[in-house]
Amino acid sequence: MKLRFRQVHLDFHTSELIPDVGASFSKEQFQKALRAGHVNSITVFSKCHHGLTYHDTEVGVKHPHLKKPLLPLMIDAAHEIDVNTPVYLSAGLDEAMAHKHPEWLVKNVNGATHNPLQAGYKALCFNSPYLDYLCAQIDEVLTMFKTDGIFLDIIGLRRCYCEYCMSGMIAEGLDAANEADVTKYQIGVLNKYYEQTTKTVRRHGAGIPLFHNSGHITRGKKDVLAFQTHLELESLPTGGWGYDHFPLSARYAVTTGMEFLGMTGKFHTTWGEFGGFKHPNALRYEGAAMIANGAKCSVGDQLHPSGEMDMPTYELIGAAYAEVEAKEKFCDNTTTASEVAFMSAEAVKGGVSHHSKLLAGDEGAARMLLESHIMFDVIDTEADLGKYKLLILPDDIILNDELAGKINRFLRRGGKLIMSYVSGMNAERTKFLVDTKLGVRGESEWQNDYIKALAPVANGIVTSPFVTYHTAMRVDAKHTELLAEAWQPYFNRNFAHFCSHQHTPYEKPADYPAVVRDKNIIYFAHPIFSMYRTVGQLLYRTLFTNAVKLLFPEGLQCETNLPSTARVSIMKQENKTILHVLNAVPVKRGGDGEGRTKNGVEVIEDIIPLYDVKISLRMEKKPATVLLFGESTLPFTYENGKMTFTLKRVDHHAMVIIE
Repeated sequence: MKLRFRQVHLDFHTSELIPDVGASFSKEQFQKALRAGHVNSITVFSKCHHGLTYHDTEVGVKHPHLKKPLLPLMIDAAHEIDVNTPVYLSAGLDEAMAHKHPEWLVKNVNGATHNPLQAGYKALCFNSPYLDYLCAQIDEVLTMFKTDGIFLDIIGLRRCYCEYCMSGMIAEGLDAANEADVTKYQIGVLNKYYEQTTKTVRRHGAGIPLFHNSGHITRGKKDVLAFQTHLELESLPTGGWGYDHFPLSARYAVTTGMEFLGMTGKFHTTWGEFGGFKHPNALRYEGAAMIANGAKCSVGDQLHPSGEMDMPTYELIGAAYAEVEAKEKFCDNTTTASEVAFMSAEAVKGGVSHHSKLLAGDEGAARMLLESHIMFDVIDTEADLGKYKLLILPDDIILNDELAGKINRFLRRGGKLIMSYVSGMNAERTKFLVDTKLGVRGESEWQNDYIKALAPVANGIVTSPFVTYHTAMRVDAKHTELLAEAWQPYFNRNFAHFCSHQHTPYEKPADYPAVVRDKNIIYFAHPIFSMYRTVGQLLYRTLFTNAVKLLFPEGLQCETNLPSTARVSIMKQENKTILHVLNAVPVKRGGDGEGRTKNGVEVIEDIIPLYDVKISLRMEKKPATVLLFGESTLPFTYENGKMTFTLKRVDHHAMVIIE
């Protein structure tokens, strides 16, 4: 079953203390809201985080104040107007079972399950009989209702020391005091969850869509993909993920070959926010960003306990989805056209991050590439490198012999490589495993140093040394081309000696380089991607972009006068090239150092148009037609393998169809 483009994820986590649940539900009003929102699929709910079901059940716990059986009513109403209805079940949280079976709760190493004075849900252990209970609930839903898929929520690896996990670790000869042993055991518990729940769904049909949601698609965890029919990239920009999380996640998801959704929310902040609304321009931009990156769309909402749909919410969603509906035929069955890929540190390390704590190198690399309008994919160690011209290893990609061999074969076939800091080295960080003349001398003695760019990469960069915020690696760069010098400070800052407010000024060139080139390899001695992620120094990005251009003397795939806040995506669809330009400037507002919004909220309000946007694309042959969606054909020139045109005006999204 193909994913539909315009979906809503309808939360309904409703306390058992709230009366008259579903009393105001009306088929006609429900359908009116879906039509207003241009929605063609809505994920509706069987069981919420409170552990309560919203239909008759012989397995679960029906909400004590449910006035109407919401699930079957919603399924029938939606199907009547050709809207799909995947069904949601909370898997990792179930307050009803937490109260009835506290022995099923996840316990920390001190034996505690939760803070009794804190409002919130408690996690259930999949190693307890709860897993059988959950599977029985899934089975009941698939037996009773005509669903269009199953969505299971709150799935993840937990370090649990409940009686079931403790006895299990002892039986397997594992040491519960050893964190590595606990992790090993819990991986097995999580796999048991995936296997049993997926088997339960498959008994009702091999083609039933199924997604297990962990809040982040972990790069490199290919074993989990076998249990999914598609991916849903939960990424609420205002909820802590930020506007740069989705493109990073999407550029990995697209390499899996699986269909996927982007999932944002209508909320000003995040899930569980009643009466919260983002600006329509924000949702219009987010919808455009999803289809521009090869995704279908999903918008999160939470239904009021009364069961009445909030019409302003669906008018808001409709503002975005009307545009998606008009454009979706050009965004279906698309693939990326990227010549550049960066290997994710998260993937290489076996999936160690969470959406709120992304590895800085990954996110820094993505930001540099997005802001420089360089088309890229995010790949893991299993990717086919032959698809790309340039491979980037950001900051912390330690190699083994197998991966090094793969990269060296890529280089021998003419591939280009950029690596930084300890990337490309062995686990001991004593030598490079890629084919290069560079040698490793160890880490620099300086807390931070300075970079002085030389002519080949100096365009747009100050002529004096500029500061770094991290120690460099000292490499032996004989017989390579020096692109940037490292300059050392007078001394490190400590209690015995310091200078001024931050760091010591530069004194003289260091005995190691900052950036060097060895044929098709460019090496940065600093973790330049992590530094960009953490401090945002634009000179780092300019230095990196100049290095990329040095490796592409024929010109980059896309060259434009767009500002760094704009985004460009190039997708392939059969015999068409689809170019997307996205334009918005998120502004951080709020933030009081506490709660969900302690760091502020990224808000999109005004869309400030861009004018006279010039774009050049490197293309093998002259296109027959170039069409600006919603308008007419675009005049263009084609010379020396480059097709050039100008967009007179770009609002939040421009889409160009090239044939």
